Amino acid sequence: MKTLLLRSESGYSYGHRSSRKLERALYHNVSFIWLMGGLTPDHKTIACFRKENRLALKNVLKQCARLCIKLKLIDGNTLFVDGSKIRGNASINNTWTKEKCAKYLVRIDARIEEILRESETVDSREQDSPSPVQMAEELADKEKLRAKIQRVLNELETTGAESVNSTDRECVKVKGRQGTHAGYNGQIVVECLR
Repeated sequence: MKTLLLRSESGYSYGHRSSRKLERALYHNVSFIWLMGGLTPDHKTIACFRKENRLALKNVLKQCARLCIKLKLIDGNTLFVDGSKIRGNASINNTWTKEKCAKYLVRIDARIEEILRESETVDSREQDSPSPVQMAEELADKEKLRAKIQRVLNELETTGAESVNSTDRECVKVKGRQGTHAGYNGQIVVECLR
């Protein structure tokens, strides 16, 4: 157990968080090979060990940091910064750029013209048909969408932003492991004290 604790701590100091990377280091990194005494546990064993001994690992890392401060190997006022991508409560489909607005406006204008032509054709053929009412409703929906997109486009032009999300104005496009989504890129700062 002590060997695996030391090895995990050594892995953290090298920036290895993945149990698979730690497993590979056992075959390539001399300090890892020496610490493990030639043992080569697989990534599953390493992951289970970390999960089962979380508190012990936390204590060893704290003791190591305190020892390094005491030996003046590191200062106690070191700041560690890490970014964290946080998903927003908005759809990526509601993120608008100038290009997307322009494309939608052209499509909406074409659809509005088509609706008006259909309405006129139906009106001329059938005076009592209920179709114009349906067309008028669809036309009103398209006009509302056109007005919404026009407001977004005006906002993009006045603020100079590359994109804006119509649901949550503060979120941005975030690229993460699960693809691109609307969210935030928060920065987390931790200070190492004595």
